[in-house]
Order: sequence, then structure tokens, then C-alpha cells
Amino acid sequence: MMVEPESFCWLSGRMVEHRDGATWAEEFRHYPKLQFMVSDAGTGLLKGMRLVQEERSGLRHGLDVFHTTYEGNKVLRQEYGHAARALEKAEHGQAELDRLGRQGQSRAGTATHVQNGWRDAEQQLDRAAAAEEAWKECRAALELFRPDGTVNDRRQAEATVAGILPRLSGTHWGKVRRLLQRPETFAFLDRMHEQLRAVLIRLEGLRRYPHLLQGATPQAAALRGVVVVRAAQLAKADANWPAKAEQIGQVLRQTLRASSLVEGINSVARMQQARHRKMTQGLLDLKRLYWNLRPFRTGRRRRQTPYERLGLQVPSVSWWDLLKMTPEQLREQLSSQAKKSAQLDTEQHAYQLST
Repeated sequence: MMVEPESFCWLSGRMVEHRDGATWAEEFRHYPKLQFMVSDAGTGLLKGMRLVQEERSGLRHGLDVFHTTYEGNKVLRQEYGHAARALEKAEHGQAELDRLGRQGQSRAGTATHVQNGWRDAEQQLDRAAAAEEAWKECRAALELFRPDGTVNDRRQAEATVAGILPRLSGTHWGKVRRLLQRPETFAFLDRMHEQLRAVLIRLEGLRRYPHLLQGATPQAAALRGVVVVRAAQLAKADANWPAKAEQIGQVLRQTLRASSLVEGINSVARMQQARHRKMTQGLLDLKRLYWNLRPFRTGRRRRQTPYERLGLQVPSVSWWDLLKMTPEQLREQLSSQAKKSAQLDTEQHAYQLST
């Protein structure tokens, strides 16, 4: 499964016998202009990416933040689960101890056992709370902006994570620690910094954290001053800076950290697969065509199809009518659409000149 995130176009969906490095490398070779890819840490997928990177330069890879946070949240739930079970066990022991006291029976030995149970429950709860705080700081290092509104970068993110990892102790945190220590985890920050200007980034960071500007504290007043000064500097340097600021926002929206779009497509495919006795490659391709020609109903892609967002020229007909077309009819339809579009552009240009 491969998805282009801006258009949400379902690029590839193949049923294969093996998902090894050679299979993934064959798939990547179909996209010679591919520059950056975000994926999970699947062994075959990563091996395929390395094989293609050896064949051509300029292809970069980033690890999926979505699965890293998923794994961390799962371990954190386990931490609190252990603490909850220890607490429940201590409560049962306390209830038994109280019963013995009411009946006038000896509580020798039982009281010590209950006390140890409460101590263990408290320790496990403290460990879970400490792990939650450490994991919260780790997740902040995976964001585009730090909590103070300044832009994040690889150096600071790696330093933050390195200082937190010792607090995520235990074998159950092992997978999360390995993912956080991989250089591909912060590749999205490298890509973002290649396309942004520092001054506009600072303004965008404050826009995303408006609470930093509110209040009567000296810090909030200073940040409000930063916004005014930065805006004045930009206005003097470039009258077109609002348009460039919009471009910065567009870059940030396109800075990809997760491959969860692929998981969304997978959920669609699995839902359809449950309705059929057997999913063939032809049926998967048919579903992919339907998806890419179906207009979105909501969101910023509303009333546009994935193929339109991708820039692909397709006839303005339904996917079912498109299937019935011969190659000759398809070419004629596209030629007719191109002529109409050119005529409309000419008329619009003439109208603008007249007005």
C-alpha cells in the first residue's frame, strides 16, 4: 500500500506472496521522482528502501511517528494496568484483614502481607506516573514546535529524547527506545527546515500556541512585542510577506510525520475484503480506481477527487462510465476537455483585459 498524502491518492495496492526487501524495492522503482517517504519500521519495507537508495541519490526516508506514539501509549497503558492490578490486590488483602479484625481472629502475618501489598501498589503507581510524565516529554519532542512556541529541530529533539530515555526503564519500553534512537525518526524535522525561514517560523509557532500571548505576565507581554516587531520587520523587508507566510503554513501542513493515511486505506480495503470470499488483484485495482475518482465530501479536499488533487487529467465522468470507455474514446474526451479549458481561459483573460 502506498498513498500520496496531499491528494490522498491511493497510488499502489498489490497482493504479493512476500513483503520482503526485493518486493518493496520493485515497487519503489515505479516512482523515479520519489523524494521523501514516511513509513513504519517494517523489516522488508526498510530493506527495500535501502536497496533503492543505493541505486539513486536524493531519496530520503523518515520513520512514522504514528506507530512510535502508538507503541509508547500501549506500554503506558500496561504500566497503569500493572499498578491497577497491584492496587486491586492490596484492596482485597485489606478487606480480608478487616474481616479478621471484626471476627476477633489473629491478624499476625496477614497485616505484614497487606502492608507489603500497599507498598508495592504505591511503588507501581509512582513508576507509572513517572513514565507518563517522561513519555509526555518524548511526545513533545516529536512535534513541529516545542511547548514554548519555538520551532523544533533534530539537534534539540534528539537531546531531549536522550535525556528522557533513562526514565523509560524496563524491557517493555525496549521497542519504543529503539524507535526513538533511530535517525530516521526525526527526518521530518530536517525536511521542514530545508523549506522554512526562521522569522516566519517564529510567528507561525506563536500563532499555533496563542495561549503564550495571553495574560498580564512579563513573558506574554514580551511575546506580543515579538509578534509586532517581527511583523514590522517583514513588512519593511518584503511587502508580499503575508503570501510567503501562507506558503510557510502550507509547508508545515505538508511536513509528514505519520503513515496513518495508509492505515486509513487499509481499513477501507479490509472492510471491502470482508464482503468477498476472495480478494483478487483485479478487484483491488477496481477498488483503487473507485477511490481515486470519488470526490471527497468534507474537509479541505471537498468536491475534489484524489486524481484531481494529484494533477492527473481524467475525463469528467463517473468511474463506472470511465470503465466503459475504449482508449480512443478516452483520448477524444481528454482532448475535448483540454480545448474547452483553453477556450475558457482565453475568454476569462479577455474579460479581465476589458474590465
